[in-house]
Amino acid sequence: MLCFTLVPLKGAAPILFGMPRSQVHQLLGKPGVESKESDSWGPALELNVGYASDGTVNHIGLSPGAFELRFRDELVWVPNSRQDPNPLFLRYEVNPMERLGFLVFPTIGITTTGFHDDDPSQLAITAFPHGAWDESLLKAKRPCLSKYAETSKLTS
Repeated sequence: MLCFTLVPLKGAAPILFGMPRSQVHQLLGKPGVESKESDSWGPALELNVGYASDGTVNHIGLSPGAFELRFRDELVWVPNSRQDPNPLFLRYEVNPMERLGFLVFPTIGITTTGFHDDDPSQLAITAFPHGAWDESLLKAKRPCLSKYAETSKLTS
């Protein structure tokens, strides 16, 4: 079973931003789908690694699937889980924003979609490096987080 650990603004270890595509392939094997800008793995292509023009990792997308996902020593997902990760991320992000259907957690370098707006067809987490959302966040808005009212206090 694959296990990934979200590392704020650095990636989803063992896949890290700036890593060359060849090294990703060494770690994960041949992708199920390859394109110029991204590769996908898993039975439902639930792991997507995006690349910059120089062939290095610049984002990592994860949908519920056949892997375990962790963040700061806490379990986010077990295989095929559809558990909402936002309560966990909200403990570490004081100022999440919403843009284009994504909840953006700029401090920890994570976006989520499908969970906060109850759209099961869009369930995903994306890890991104520092600065990747800066321009888009200029047009972002404060999200309605009332469904997470009990969990939105920052962890010390």
